[in-house]
Amino acid sequence: MDSLLQASRKLGFLLDQNDVSGALRYLNGLTSFRFTALYRFDQEQLRNRFFFDRMNPESASTEDIPLEASYCIYVRQNRGPFLVADSLRDERVRGHAKQATVRSYCGVPLIDAQGWMYGSVCHFDFEPHPLQESDVLLLDEVAHLLSRDAQGTPDLRVRA
Repeated sequence: MDSLLQASRKLGFLLDQNDVSGALRYLNGLTSFRFTALYRFDQEQLRNRFFFDRMNPESASTEDIPLEASYCIYVRQNRGPFLVADSLRDERVRGHAKQATVRSYCGVPLIDAQGWMYGSVCHFDFEPHPLQESDVLLLDEVAHLLSRDAQGTPDLRVRA
């Protein structure tokens, strides 16, 4: 596996080339999670912008869903990272709509230069996964790189 510094440089290069899909594909290869995605908050909807599924790499997107039906709602509510190693053993997600299906999740917020939270970037899987510090660090790096030039309309963002 690449070192964190090497991974950060590679992610920066891909994002400088506007290859967000390539960056998510690369990022996914550094983790054990099946899915890596970038979502935009749109009021109470979660809009998929970029998506990578290692079992189905030709799939470029997933359905938009209500924010409350995703673990990204916790990223938005906490205004920070949210991690779940095994949803069936995590009291914080008891009763959540995806508790039985999305067993593991690691997500961080996307915040623009003005401090507006406009989405999340995350890994998730149908299987439980031990959480790795490097997963959060690299998601934070991607969020930082994506957010440095982020533009969007205020009605699609949440004040951080």
